[in-house]
Amino acid sequence: MASSAKLLIKNNLVVLADSSQILDFATALLAALLSLDFSSIFCYPLLMKESIIRTISIKLDVNGHEAILQATQARFNEAASWIASICWHEHITNTNTAHHRVYRETRSRFGLGSQLAICARAKAVEAVKATRKKEQERKPYQKPFTCPEFGPRGSVRYDERSFSLKSLDRVSLLTLDGRITCRMILGKRQHDMLIDPTWQIGGADLVWKRGTYYLNITQHKDRPEEMDTSDTIGIDLGIVNLATDSTGETFSGAHVHTVRMRYHKRRQELQRVGTHSAKRRLKKMSGREERFQKDVNHKISRTLVRKAVISRKALALEDLTGIQDRVTVRRENRYERHSWAFYQLRCFIAYKAAWASVPVRFVDPRNTSRTCSNCGHCDKANRQSQATFLCQQCGFCLNADVNAAINISRVPVKVPLATSVRG
Repeated sequence: MASSAKLLIKNNLVVLADSSQILDFATALLAALLSLDFSSIFCYPLLMKESIIRTISIKLDVNGHEAILQATQARFNEAASWIASICWHEHITNTNTAHHRVYRETRSRFGLGSQLAICARAKAVEAVKATRKKEQERKPYQKPFTCPEFGPRGSVRYDERSFSLKSLDRVSLLTLDGRITCRMILGKRQHDMLIDPTWQIGGADLVWKRGTYYLNITQHKDRPEEMDTSDTIGIDLGIVNLATDSTGETFSGAHVHTVRMRYHKRRQELQRVGTHSAKRRLKKMSGREERFQKDVNHKISRTLVRKAVISRKALALEDLTGIQDRVTVRRENRYERHSWAFYQLRCFIAYKAAWASVPVRFVDPRNTSRTCSNCGHCDKANRQSQATFLCQQCGFCLNADVNAAINISRVPVKVPLATSVRG
């Protein structure tokens, strides 16, 4: 019976001719499922092919369509807020359930076309799901989460049916008054990414920022197979040194600290003044520190992944989930600790490594800074200072961050890679 069932599957297609073959195939399939153990069932999702995603942000020349785009934005986000309210109070997180509950009323109440109504529902349900997940992970001392809402200038989501690329520099967008065509202002890098045949175009988000419209187009492709390697480069993350790898290369955080403290003090001074000109200055400064930190993390992650590719080694990082809740600092150091963008750096390393087929492993960080990488002796007294490690047993002396990075490269894997590979 099993052999006859195998003949029914060819090129991933199931071909059934009569009822006897259907019965034979069903019986063989049931037997195969029963033969699986629980470990194979739970491991199956980890073996599935994943996709990697990247986003291209393109400035738009709306060519006199500002009014209709603004009206579409307002109506779309008003509908998304209403859908989120319905799903929140009726405890709906299933996409199909939400669609049947709100689709017709969304179209009649807000006058949206079918695709815009579907996209508004998708945006609302995703926001509700994310908020519900945060609510489940909320600590007792934190404030309860409320229903997500979207402002009139929020982004408008487009799927493959509601927007289309007409040429290399034209895009058609669905609005309340039908379709409009806008010109895309492309740089060389954006142009090369957009025409790359190895990436498939997915959806897009229309974003308004400081009087300018941007179209964030997503692309995706299958994630490449990871290289097979047993060697690992350990990476120790910190504040004084943002990252230190087990080869001894260090990425100092001194310049980042200086820049962030300058922005922090300047914001405090302007907030104390409180005049209209001070507020205008604050608005002009907004986002600069964030963009600076993001640029630094991009450079660090790019260097580490390039080193892993050249040496054909995997990358190992500490799993620092929940460190902000576990570690307390003095009041004067609180801003520096809570603005530490280690999670952003971890995400950048993860998605760049996925593009380059480099395995990324996460390990338990406990005692990595107290253990001697030479003899394995673990003692709190081994850590002489922030920068110095001196083993009390064998006398081994090394930079503390390098010693920790070497230990990280040797620690067994704690959890599989679960970080988003979205870029």
